[in-house]
Amino acid sequence: MKLPSKIKGLLSTGTSPEYLWRKFYRTRKPEYLASLVQLFNQPLFHYLLTLTDASTAEDVIQTVWLKVLKMDTPQTSDIVVKSWLFKVARNSLIDELRRLNRWRYEELKEHTIELEVPLEIKVFDDRLGKFNWALSKLSFAQKEAFIFQQEGFSLMEICEITDESFETIKSRIRYAKANLKRLMS
Repeated sequence: MKLPSKIKGLLSTGTSPEYLWRKFYRTRKPEYLASLVQLFNQPLFHYLLTLTDASTAEDVIQTVWLKVLKMDTPQTSDIVVKSWLFKVARNSLIDELRRLNRWRYEELKEHTIELEVPLEIKVFDDRLGKFNWALSKLSFAQKEAFIFQQEGFSLMEICEITDESFETIKSRIRYAKANLKRLMS
């Protein structure tokens, strides 16, 4: 009896990020790290790029992989690699922004953005361009929570990555969506 390919994928641990993670730390063979980079470099870079400029994002992504490379032992045996890498990326970005004196973490005192939408944005035919503009107007905290959700993280995983409470993350995502909807209309 042949198993469908989806079931084979579920039963195979050979290519899971956690498997690659364990193999890399046991053997230090570069092919395991290269596989992790291939899996996560683009999503990590996209996350960083939405929160900062391209040059800083490039610097931070290099810092992330250097930290992974220099780490002697994994934090825990039951680590979720994707969540851990995004947490390393987040913390590295915050460190870099502080170093550059560009770190401004806005508390959620005002949940909505009072902003006059420029005329050129109102007539934007390019919905992606308009969305990117609207996304850039969100606070760091709202933008970050929204992006993590778009990357497929659950609310609990976002809480772990950001060290924030469940209700805080839920509110940030709700306000981010409301602000995006208002800015896009």
